[in-house]
Amino acid sequence: MRIYLSLIFIFLLLTTLFLLTSKKTLINIDESFYEDEITESENQKKLLDLTSLSERVSKKNVYLDLERISKEDFTSQFSNLSAFKKVNNFEESFFDIIPGDVLNINLFGNNFQKEIKSVEKSNSNKVIRTMALDNENESFVVIGNELAFGKFHFDGKVFLLNKNENLTFIVNTSEADLEIPQFSEEDYSLRKK
Repeated sequence: MRIYLSLIFIFLLLTTLFLLTSKKTLINIDESFYEDEITESENQKKLLDLTSLSERVSKKNVYLDLERISKEDFTSQFSNLSAFKKVNNFEESFFDIIPGDVLNINLFGNNFQKEIKSVEKSNSNKVIRTMALDNENESFVVIGNELAFGKFHFDGKVFLLNKNENLTFIVNTSEADLEIPQFSEEDYSLRKK
């Protein structure tokens, strides 16, 4: 009888130990999933926050991928759609950018290639300025949480970058017959009202 009681006691003891160790393993697995979810959400937040400044030190080429725009892309009607190009990789291109990077854009057959002179925060916006020759105006991009605009000067022409809720595009002002807006230092720090 003592043997049976001893065996039952050992069996219960082993079962209890097994359950306790497996419960710790399950808790560890749940915690690792939770940590992975936190890391993934932090990465998503970082990707969406275009106004953060990069800590990268090595320089790289940044390419804006432009494609033809269709009538379905715009809610308003424009007479000359060939003066507009859709930017496909805006967020990825301007998320991680530092001074010294080279911005490359095929602007309607013209190869715009300029070194980034400065990347700075101005209120809730990130302002990216490129190097300019003595006889040309400075090109720039201003990126905020809900807005983005820019102005590129190349070969005597002006190209405007604009972002609305679902589309980022570049306009060739000479082909679109648009007035070229003049921007001041105050425009770089605009806040969404």
